[in-house]
Amino acid sequence: MHRRQHWSSLLTQADSYYNSVSEPERALMRDWIRGILQEGEVIVDFVKADGEFRSMKCTLSESLGAKYTKKNATENTRPANTDTCVVWDLNREAWRSFRWDSIVSIHFELKNA
Repeated sequence: MHRRQHWSSLLTQADSYYNSVSEPERALMRDWIRGILQEGEVIVDFVKADGEFRSMKCTLSESLGAKYTKKNATENTRPANTDTCVVWDLNREAWRSFRWDSIVSIHFELKNA
């Protein structure tokens, strides 16, 4: 049996839900969403930097294809950007990212073991 979960209306008219809460609440939200992404498919609806709405089916689950490998040993590494979440786009089969403060809604299914 599957139950459909939906976190909607994360954006208010004036600003994003993410920007309206304290940093501890933002950290909790980031950790919660990352946890869901590590378990399976998630559809993230967000507004891109250019203002365009996007719905992306993505994951951080290695069993679904999210496997990061360095191209070579001398590859430069950038410091982590806490404003964005890097995910594996299941439709494009490539790494993509979204800004935490641009999320409109997320959709995922809880599956019984």
